[in-house]
This record gives sequence, structure tokens and C-alpha cells, in this order.
Amino acid sequence: MSANDLAGTLLLGTHIAAVWFCTGLVWIIQLLVYPGFAVMERTGWVALHQRHTRLMGLIIGGPWLVQGLTCAVLLVWRPPGVPLVAALAAGVCGAATVAVTLAISVPCHERLAQGYDPDVLARLTRTNWWRTAAWSLGGVVALVMLVLA
Repeated sequence: MSANDLAGTLLLGTHIAAVWFCTGLVWIIQLLVYPGFAVMERTGWVALHQRHTRLMGLIIGGPWLVQGLTCAVLLVWRPPGVPLVAALAAGVCGAATVAVTLAISVPCHERLAQGYDPDVLARLTRTNWWRTAAWSLGGVVALVMLVLA
């Protein structure tokens, strides 16, 4: 195996691990955490929500950063066999998760940090499907890139 092949395998392996970590986590949030918020006792909501957002940031921050960095590398250098269109698709999926998070999810969480609001939680849960879809599609794209390499 050449150094170029090894670098490509490491890059794609790291990218896949980061994307699928984020994908698994967003599915847990979508199917377990946010629906759980809707039925939980409201006593202590602010403290629980604060803990959730703090810990979620710690859990997702590293893998999400790795996903972004590996996407950036794939846009300028790809292993042999991986077309630019695949790297662009990975980048679009990653950018979609960032855009939805900053434009919708963060403002919803900021409102929920002030107190429970069923309408805000419903919006957060509904729009989180966009992140779930983007990360899931990004995971599929990552696997396709590995097969093509």
C-alpha cells in the first residue's frame, strides 16, 4: 500500500467515524431525547435543559469538528477514485447541519433555556429532522466514497 493510499484510507476512515458518530447521536436525540423532553416532569426544566445543552456540546463538538476538517481536506485532496462531486455532497450535508443548528436549533434552545415551551420544543423536534436527514445522507456519502476509493 502506497503512502497516498494509506493517507486516503486514514482520511476516509476518520471522516466516516466522525460522520457516523454524529449520525447516531442525532438519531438518539430525534427519537429519544426530544420526545422525552415533551413528556417529562417540568420541575427542574431549566437545570435539566442547561445540563443537556452543556453536555451535548461536549459530546458532539469534537466529532463535528473532525467531520468539518475532513470534509475540507476532501474538497482539496481526495483519495484516488473519489470524485469531487462526492466530496461536494459530503460538504453540502455537513454545511446543512451547521446551517440548521445555527439558524434554528440554537435559537430554539436559547428560548427553552428560559423555560419549557411546548411550541418551541415542537419546532425544535420538527426541524431536527433536517439535521437527522443531512447527517444520515452524509454518512451514506462517506460510505460511497470509501467504496469508490
